[in-house]
Amino acid sequence: MNIDVVIIGLNAAKTLGACIESVLASRYDAGSVTITYVDGGSTDGSRELAAGFAGVRVITLDREHPSPGAGRNAGWRAGSAPLVQFLDSDTVLDPEWLSEALTAMLGSQVGAVRGRRVERHPGASVFNWIADQEWNAQPGECADFGGDVLIRREALEATGGYDPELVGGEDPELSQRVRAAGWRILQLDDAMTLHDLGMKTVGQYCRRAYRTGYGFAAVVDRHGSGLADFWMRELVRIVIRGGVGPILAVIGALLAALVHPSLLALVALGLGLLFYPRVFRVAAFGRAKNLGLEEARRYAWHCTLVVLPEFIGAVRYWWGKLIRKPLRNRRPQPRLAASMGAVLVAFAMTGCVTDGGYQKGINDFAAMSARKSGAADKHFNVDNAFVAQAVKADRTLASEEQLSVFSASVPEAYLIGPGDVLEILVRERPDISVKETTVSPDGTISVPQVGILDVRGQTTTDLTTVISSKLSQFYEEPEVTVHVHDYQNNKVYVLGRIANPGLVKFGGTGTLLEALALAGGLPTVAEEAFLSRAMIFRGREEVIWVDLRELLQNGNVGMNPKLRNNDIVFIPESDDELVYVMGEVKSPGAVKLKSELSILDAVMASGGPTKDAKVAKTYLIRYENGRGLVQPIDLERFVKQGDLRQDYLLRDGDIVYVSERPLADINYIISSLSPSVSYLNLAALAAAGL
Repeated sequence: MNIDVVIIGLNAAKTLGACIESVLASRYDAGSVTITYVDGGSTDGSRELAAGFAGVRVITLDREHPSPGAGRNAGWRAGSAPLVQFLDSDTVLDPEWLSEALTAMLGSQVGAVRGRRVERHPGASVFNWIADQEWNAQPGECADFGGDVLIRREALEATGGYDPELVGGEDPELSQRVRAAGWRILQLDDAMTLHDLGMKTVGQYCRRAYRTGYGFAAVVDRHGSGLADFWMRELVRIVIRGGVGPILAVIGALLAALVHPSLLALVALGLGLLFYPRVFRVAAFGRAKNLGLEEARRYAWHCTLVVLPEFIGAVRYWWGKLIRKPLRNRRPQPRLAASMGAVLVAFAMTGCVTDGGYQKGINDFAAMSARKSGAADKHFNVDNAFVAQAVKADRTLASEEQLSVFSASVPEAYLIGPGDVLEILVRERPDISVKETTVSPDGTISVPQVGILDVRGQTTTDLTTVISSKLSQFYEEPEVTVHVHDYQNNKVYVLGRIANPGLVKFGGTGTLLEALALAGGLPTVAEEAFLSRAMIFRGREEVIWVDLRELLQNGNVGMNPKLRNNDIVFIPESDDELVYVMGEVKSPGAVKLKSELSILDAVMASGGPTKDAKVAKTYLIRYENGRGLVQPIDLERFVKQGDLRQDYLLRDGDIVYVSERPLADINYIISSLSPSVSYLNLAALAAAGL
């Protein structure tokens, strides 16, 4: 299990060296560790410092304002190891972490593992102390991860990695997509990193809180639609206490001065919202974090004041989404604004907009998906298809004729090579017979009376003839027999999704089926398994794909090619088979293709249709023989009439597109014109949850 360690940094010369050295000192013996440093445009010699370490790859981002997500994406995409450890340049990796995290990573559907991050100098400033209180979660399964995490490459590939446009909250945002893809995230009670925040000024504290608020808003925009969703309550807290509270206090003071002193009650209410943690939560903080009274009060002051810059960060995010973003580039539509602000404004204008019909439709879809036993039509028939210009990667499965030609290049007889153990018998000549001799790395052996022979690439018959010819100079008609005691040159490397990946050896001619059996067979992963193909590498240029389903399920021996010495058999991971769900669904993106996945399954796996979806106008797009075929699908009939005849089974690379209804444009314009209404509605919905 090799690991790619990706370190990101900007002007990090003071801490980067210690970070790289800690990775090099890691006690990890389950594979190799490769280090990649991604620089965001440093001017302090950070790149030169990293390049001074042997084996460290250095990547420099050429973006004008590189984000942490862009840096991490560049790092993991430059590697190939199955596991990726992300680090910030101001951290030091614990030497035992990678080994401990690997053990946890072997659990069922574990996609990411995080450990304890400890602040190096918590007493250097109150800001460092606060960070030390907030780094870690309780051990066990958790909802998100931060900048330091060990994650599977297949989880990164399935989700597309980090959102490069986010300047804050990119780690929790990715974690939600990782969980939506079916992976678990674990928090271990083991030391992971030692961190040096180095925060000493109020300005640094406010800038960090500003980015936090920005991240809260970004994550909720992408993954939140109700008060119970991830980070929604945190954003509500920021809006009410950091925005509504101070604004209410200022407005109350002005109205009290201009209208009537009794309106000072608004000031008291606003300040009460802002100072709620300091007044009411001190004891709770002490119990939750095991703090003394003075420390609990200090932490309560932090919780009181941090919401002010966090609110500014959240407002900045929504300002960019709703006001500055051109109308022509309106997608992805801000889900929070669409579901709260636009609906509230539309209700005020028309008095007839509710969520009941939409929610009922979602429930109907979920019920239909749960009770259906399978797609009625197992084949995809296109009545009105048109040709589209499309290029698709060449992963065509080989035919029986191609596999026959592939097998024909395998020698029928065994070819001797380095490492083989031979027995050479000369009848009635025990003095020159050799019971065991090992072929040396250069392919030679030593035979009495004959000398040094190059036997590499010869059959036993060929070698018998050569030795007999040499000995005939000394003996009359010598009878020579050559046996191979230990075969070392009929080996194949079996890698990928296999029970026991590694090297397998054959005593004679080997086949793909024998190689899979010797490697332990395909793993039992019924929920996610879709191991439908195998790739065989022969030499540097010859690659062929084999249909495993035809071989294993249908017993077609024509799909069982012969293997040659040093062939590589690779079984791709299950999520190498993907379908893509686009348009008006809650979580558009790639969906793992399981053994049987229908259109309805794929739509529900993507969160179901949004409020703006026109489900009667759904399309299935498939590429066949270089042509792009499009089939209209009426998902509405699935629900209203239970008609599953068009619930086709999906194939690798299929695209399901759910269209939008015309009102979507109107909703977007309303929400763009009235972002403040979204926040007021959000505050009203959550006021009781403080």
